[in-house]
Amino acid sequence: MSETEDFDAPAVMSPTVSGQIGNPDVPIASTPGASGPIVLQVGEQRFYGSKDILSGSEMLKAKTNEHWLSGKQTDGSYFLDADPAVVKHILRFLRHGVYPLCYDIAKGHDFALYAAIHRQADFLLIEKLTSWLGDQQYFKAVTVERSARSWRTTRGLLGFLVRAIRTPSSSISLPGGLKGSMKAQGDAEVEYEDCPVLSTLVVKEETVFHRKFCVDE
Repeated sequence: MSETEDFDAPAVMSPTVSGQIGNPDVPIASTPGASGPIVLQVGEQRFYGSKDILSGSEMLKAKTNEHWLSGKQTDGSYFLDADPAVVKHILRFLRHGVYPLCYDIAKGHDFALYAAIHRQADFLLIEKLTSWLGDQQYFKAVTVERSARSWRTTRGLLGFLVRAIRTPSSSISLPGGLKGSMKAQGDAEVEYEDCPVLSTLVVKEETVFHRKFCVDE
């Protein structure tokens, strides 16, 4: 049983269902002007949609024209020799005007899939989609922003404390990591004592999606 996808359905609905609609022995209504959707047979998968959706592609618009019957099968569907995994991105763009963002937080952009979609969109004469992919606008659609913060402290997880060094004429708290000597009140020499310092660096990485670069408005 072949899978089908209705690319004219609302976005909130699952695009993929199994089997044919209605009686499988009855030819599918896919002739322009007839009731029911136009059916595209892509590999072993079927996609359903309206003539208005397909008109976004000059090639599909011509292919499903009643005067061009090339590729039309006996059941009324139209055969398209392409990869269903690629075509679904193209039909989603035709339906919603949303450019394909093939990005994974762990792996990054899927450049092989971008290349396949770009080639198919060029073949189907979808100018906006071809230009968007050719100009690599997907780099603008998603960005990774990093920030860093560091500080040093003598009080932390290891319990390091600054010690107060007392002399006969003064009481002074000195930061750790300093060596040497200085003169305090009464010309008494102040001794220094090493104190461990805890240094901390926190790096934050955030993936940001920029909608305006992904929607054809």
